[in-house]
Amino acid sequence: MHKYRMTLWSLAFAITLSASCSDPGSLRLATYTYASNNRIANLEPLARLLEEELDRPVDIKSYPDVASFISGIKSDEVDIALINTLGYLLLSLDNQNMEVVTTLKVVEDAQDNYKTVLLTNISNIQSLDGLYQRKGDLSMTFVAEGSTSGNLVPRLLLSSIGIKSPETEFRSVAYGGNHTSTFEQLVRGETDLCAIGSNEYFMQLEANPSISDSIQLLWISEEIPLGPVLVNRGLSKDDSDKITELLLQLHQTNDKVLQYVKAGWSEAKQAEKYYPITDSYYDDFRRVNGNSTDLSEILNLFKD
Repeated sequence: MHKYRMTLWSLAFAITLSASCSDPGSLRLATYTYASNNRIANLEPLARLLEEELDRPVDIKSYPDVASFISGIKSDEVDIALINTLGYLLLSLDNQNMEVVTTLKVVEDAQDNYKTVLLTNISNIQSLDGLYQRKGDLSMTFVAEGSTSGNLVPRLLLSSIGIKSPETEFRSVAYGGNHTSTFEQLVRGETDLCAIGSNEYFMQLEANPSISDSIQLLWISEEIPLGPVLVNRGLSKDDSDKITELLLQLHQTNDKVLQYVKAGWSEAKQAEKYYPITDSYYDDFRRVNGNSTDLSEILNLFKD
């Protein structure tokens, strides 16, 4: 009888162990919050689609900012990450956990989809050369540390024209918090220069064309590549392939879900579909305005 009980116990334990090993648990889909939008509602339809495809629960998390998102990725808290371009470049300095699989592709004839504009309210500064000559007298306002169009790209531009350290070469440097407030500080004369996303600038200009009488457009960037979707290298190849294929086919199989995702990122407005990329897709950031930049040094400023 004792031996019989032991046999039943061993069998039950083996069944329990087998069930726990075969249950991969929840898949963790994550992004970051911008302003007041945590983007969870934007990702909800995608999460439900992934649940159907992978036959496992999908939990959504929005980190409060890009820095905490990167920290969560490095702590292996994320299986699928939708991150911005600056966030990925920061992560790529010592990326151990994630693989780049895809990004949103903007339509070929897109105009001013995702660019940076450099603006000034100083009437006698008409060019980048003029900015360089006056740099020590000027105050500069970026958007936020985690902003691609409002921090990384303008710093790359400044680096390319010889301003390697804005904090020491300008009279002062500050962050406006978001694109709207940064632009408003320039309009109020609280800063001499600002860099913001082109969408914000053109929206403000459309609402009030007279802005062009007092605000000078010094520079507008090329289109900025959108941030990637990353997949955790710890996932099975089967799951990773299914996730990637689902995203690549989304515009054909479930465009409504794609539209929900796009609505969470203003820079994705003119995107038409996901398409496959590798890390080399972001190599162009090493040159801006035709000149070399100090990309790695700039990224290291915000690494931690």
